[in-house]
Amino acid sequence: MIYRFSHISLFRLAGLFIWLSLTIPIVAKIYLDDNWLNSYSILWFLSHVSFGIGFLILTRNLGQSKLTIDEWILLLAMIAVIYIINWSTFSITGLFYSLIITILLPWLMSVYQGLIILVLQNILIAWQMFSGHDELVKYDSYQFDNLFFIFFWLGISAFSYVLSYVGFKQQNAKEELRKLNSELRATQVLLTESSRINERLRISRELHDLIGHHLTALSLNLEVATHITDGKAKRQVKKAQSIARLLLSDVRDVVSSFRGKGNLNFAQALRELTDGIPRLKLHLDIDKDYTIEDPKLAQTMLRCTQELITNCIKHAKADNLWLKFDQIDELILIEIKDDGVGHRMSIEEGNGLTGIRERVKQFNGSIEILSNKKGFGIKIIFNVS
Repeated sequence: MIYRFSHISLFRLAGLFIWLSLTIPIVAKIYLDDNWLNSYSILWFLSHVSFGIGFLILTRNLGQSKLTIDEWILLLAMIAVIYIINWSTFSITGLFYSLIITILLPWLMSVYQGLIILVLQNILIAWQMFSGHDELVKYDSYQFDNLFFIFFWLGISAFSYVLSYVGFKQQNAKEELRKLNSELRATQVLLTESSRINERLRISRELHDLIGHHLTALSLNLEVATHITDGKAKRQVKKAQSIARLLLSDVRDVVSSFRGKGNLNFAQALRELTDGIPRLKLHLDIDKDYTIEDPKLAQTMLRCTQELITNCIKHAKADNLWLKFDQIDELILIEIKDDGVGHRMSIEEGNGLTGIRERVKQFNGSIEILSNKKGFGIKIIFNVS
């Protein structure tokens, strides 16, 4: 069943499992030690609980955006908790909490920042282990064991960081692959629909240009024949002329029908595009038979939608995303909103939003950005007149 979880879910579960495992010594001390209620034990317990709460907060939107100032402060506080636990337990129990931080770093910041934090964290651990020793040149047995352990722990930390970084890159590659696959399937739907429409148009033109012209010529020749025949033959010619006109009318109806069903099934393409979006509950409001006549417009609408979904995943820290598509006369309306950070983040238009503006401008459209306490939203209007 483990394959049903994403990299991020497995990561959070692993971190929580380590944290819960570290709860066992605290519970054992409370149960077995009658004198557990002292300042050191209480500080240990509070530090442990604080670390767990901090871990849940930091990993709530893991990998979606850069750390805010509040999250940086929380991370540094969690690192400080490591040394408080070591001090309050007179042990190196904090190293296991340090391992959780190490695994967390690639998902929270760049490699450069993560390595700096990792090195500083281990330097402080080494300083804490060697504090109280005045002479480091003359190693006694205790100091040598500590030095050996520090280098051993550095290897474990580096190995853990690399493994976590590989998982982070795999998660990004997986998401990029999902995105490309969704775009490919959506484009395939539009191409299939476009091919179907082109084939119908080709058949309608063939019917009109070949059969239609021949039937028209036949009808004219039969009209001439009615003037040069008499009696029973004339009645048969008129009957044939009536059938020819009826057949010509049927051909015109078929041609009109073929030309009238030339819209792309945009709703189906959109469902393919939004299938399997991670970490978001999608609310799609679109008519199942929603169609677009212009293939270029349909492709532009898909690209804009994909870009906005990607921005929501990366920056909004949202749980829900609402997509609404509507058409009023010659205006096509797209409304996208989420329940993320909204106005709490400064809106800086990068290449994504700039590209959307450029695409919308090609159809004489407009963009309206809506940001409030409940999240971020955007309204796009395409003019198809």
